Amino acid sequence: MNYIKVKHSGNLGDVIYSLSVLYELSKQRNAKIVYYIHLDQPSTFTDKTHPVGAVMMNKKMFELSYPLLKSQPYIHDVIAIEKNESMIVDYDLDLFRKDHKNLSAADIKTWISVSYPELRADLCEQCLFVEPIPNNYIIINRSQRYNAPLIDYTILEDKGNCMFVGVESEYKVMRAIAPSIEWLQVEDFKQLAGYISGCLLFIGNQSMPFAIAEQLKVKRILEQYYGCPNVLPHGGEHFTFQTQKQFENIINKYIFV
Repeated sequence: MNYIKVKHSGNLGDVIYSLSVLYELSKQRNAKIVYYIHLDQPSTFTDKTHPVGAVMMNKKMFELSYPLLKSQPYIHDVIAIEKNESMIVDYDLDLFRKDHKNLSAADIKTWISVSYPELRADLCEQCLFVEPIPNNYIIINRSQRYNAPLIDYTILEDKGNCMFVGVESEYKVMRAIAPSIEWLQVEDFKQLAGYISGCLLFIGNQSMPFAIAEQLKVKRILEQYYGCPNVLPHGGEHFTFQTQKQFENIINKYIFV
């Protein structure tokens, strides 16, 4: 078996979106991926509401994501690199941070090809694979970053069973809006992907859980932040909104009819 070594130090959403390219690369080269994740690299975020704070990927986030990444059929291994370690790889997936001039626009899934034009993929194709955990829920995620303050989720109160996935502070904000919503807590992100794969509908903003839903190609709705529209859904049944009117139209005219 041939192996291709790649490195990434970005946050987990970026890592999940990189799977489009890695899946295609594995097929083209008849090889498996050895994925090196560089820990504790300084964050480029201007606001510190991100769950990992001042770094892009920490040890805890790596441990939660390892079962999901390692289980992918085209990935041979996932290896953490400590902060001051260096590694010679075939592809450095961090180069786009230097080569791309506006990371708040375009589509995260295409950024790698800015640095490596030969690394392109069919973005409509599923590239994340997991055993579904069937459930009769709408699963919702809304991080503190990348959300518009005027979007109102109370429209979902009478639409059936809803579960929220995210950290406790985010859940408390959502529960204040929609008191009946349950809190889904998972052991790791492989289990999270199983729930998302088996749900009726996923609704989320530009965060890691939406990246999972996007790469699974489940039925999904994206709350796209107008100030940083760098997530564009492809493939499967998907909808995107930036305003409350758009959100209500999607829910009332296309989802619950």
